[in-house]
Amino acid sequence: MVSFAFLTSCGNDEDDTPNSGQVELLSFGPTGAQHGDDIRFIGRNLNLVDAIELPGATVPRSAFKSQSSEMIILTVPEEAMEGRVILKTPSGDITSKTILSFEVPITITSVTAEARPGSNITIAGTKLNWVEGVMFESDTVKNFVSQSQTELVLTVPATAKTGTLVLLGGGTEPAVVETEEELIVTLPQATTLAPATLHNGENLTITGTDLDLVEAIHFTGVGEAIVTSFVSQSETEIVVTVPANATKGTITLLPASGVEVTTTDEVTMVLPAATAMTPNPIRHDQNLTINGTNLDLVKEVKFKGVGDANVTSFVSKTATQLVVKVPKNASRGTLTLVANSGAEVATPELTIALPVIANMTPSPVEPNQQLTINGTDLDLVKSIEFQGGAVASTFVSKTPTRIVVQVPEAARRGELKFTTIHDYVVETGAQLLIILPVIKTVTPEPVVPGNFLTISGTDLNLVGKVIFEGGAEVTSFTAQNYGQIVLTVPADAKTGNLTLITKSGLEVRTDKRASIGTAEPNINMYIFREELNGDWQKWGGWGTSVQDLENEEQVSRGSKALKISFNDPWGAVQLHPNNGNALAGYTHVVLYVYGTANTTAGIQVEDKNANYLTQVNFDIKAGEWTLVEIPISSLGNISAGVQNLLIKNNGTNPNTFYVDDLGLR
Repeated sequence: MVSFAFLTSCGNDEDDTPNSGQVELLSFGPTGAQHGDDIRFIGRNLNLVDAIELPGATVPRSAFKSQSSEMIILTVPEEAMEGRVILKTPSGDITSKTILSFEVPITITSVTAEARPGSNITIAGTKLNWVEGVMFESDTVKNFVSQSQTELVLTVPATAKTGTLVLLGGGTEPAVVETEEELIVTLPQATTLAPATLHNGENLTITGTDLDLVEAIHFTGVGEAIVTSFVSQSETEIVVTVPANATKGTITLLPASGVEVTTTDEVTMVLPAATAMTPNPIRHDQNLTINGTNLDLVKEVKFKGVGDANVTSFVSKTATQLVVKVPKNASRGTLTLVANSGAEVATPELTIALPVIANMTPSPVEPNQQLTINGTDLDLVKSIEFQGGAVASTFVSKTPTRIVVQVPEAARRGELKFTTIHDYVVETGAQLLIILPVIKTVTPEPVVPGNFLTISGTDLNLVGKVIFEGGAEVTSFTAQNYGQIVLTVPADAKTGNLTLITKSGLEVRTDKRASIGTAEPNINMYIFREELNGDWQKWGGWGTSVQDLENEEQVSRGSKALKISFNDPWGAVQLHPNNGNALAGYTHVVLYVYGTANTTAGIQVEDKNANYLTQVNFDIKAGEWTLVEIPISSLGNISAGVQNLLIKNNGTNPNTFYVDDLGLR
């Protein structure tokens, strides 16, 4: 089945309008007809039409395939174009209100193979007179040099790149036709670069082909080194001034299309070169003389250093010699000469004269003793930093080869650091041995005042005094040698770190602790010593936030105590004996108590009949261990047997204290 659609030519005409006798065009079609197809014109009095004029072609009455008063049928000529239709009649022309168009199949048979931007190319094919535009990669050409059914001539845009072309056709179904072959767009080519070696700012001559297409030249460089203005330019030669920041490398030619054309040859820029540097070694802040070639091109000298050690202001500068002051933070290493172009060139290695230690005497040395340091360039030293943070900035004497300095009391064993007069820090690598007494162990632990305490370590023969926590001092020892001191613990000694005073008066605070305890408690059966006796249990109690049987915060002897924190003024800890007659045969309950405040607590027995017997209270002292001995007879009649032995708070809230060595005697 074939479907036809017709275009209405006169919108106000109706089929039932009375015939006026004049020629009227009502519609024509079908739409989308191709050249060579039949097209119908429908109207009134069409038998009076002498010819039909189509855009680009006129069809006379003699060429109509048929003609009646209502319809004319004709074949679309190949020359017909899109536009309004004109009916030629004896009484005048009748022009359609609508535009007649066709479905046009455009074909391409050939395209110019290669062309320069700005030159003309020819496209051959069919229906090319219907082409409305030709698309390059980034441009569309709509104005043509010439156009016919079989040939299209157009100018290649300046920005065109090699690639296929796309033809945009008109008609009822606009055609998009792409060429099978690419159009090769000619690019500039460089064959020689002269001179091959030159200075920045000199002229470079580029010879080659199509060089008139070049709009910019990109040099290899530090930053952007692009030139868009040339000394001269022709199709075969460009003369260009080399930019100041250009460096050695290829160059790139840039036409209007932006397609980069890179040369195979390189251009080499003349660069500064250093052949010798004097003096070497050199001190900070002295003048360094660099000899070489093209040194007048240097704009900056970079030294190795602590932080930036760069110099841009010179004492003097010529093509063969550069004099520069050595920065105060310069270090040993090669220098970097930075040319005006930004290119960098390395020099031979420069040695910075710094203080060096050859040896130190005496070694080892005691704090407050004089230390002699031998070496070189020691007159540059402003201060000496010892391990431990002690710094000496005044010396007994100082020469280029020797420093005599008093070792600070806070000095410790390890490497020395020098700070020079130019504030340059030198890690000397030299290890200084400081003689100081060192404690490794303290035994026994705990120790009872009046008993012997053994301190083991190194250099203990230097000790003249041992100070305990609390200020108790010992200056007379039972035994003393390099590795050991044996002394009698003073009665007022407290638990804490020991302090040693050397025979030269130096104070050495140690991290070793003497634990001062009491004599072995007079207890026959322990309820708690380091842990709860297996024949006893700790029940829940009441009014407590802490019941810790393994606490190590405050200990009378050993390493663990019972910590109790009450949050009720009448709280209690319940210790339950598996044997109800556990107290039988004993006369006293014995315990040691340490308080966080001066308070009171009590001991009470709950018998097997759930009776709470007499509570016996005792005092607790803040910061001290106190011996508490309670006669069992004062606790009441325990003949019914013991359900729980209670440790009770006595009215203080909150209340925290520690219990150690709890038992029966």
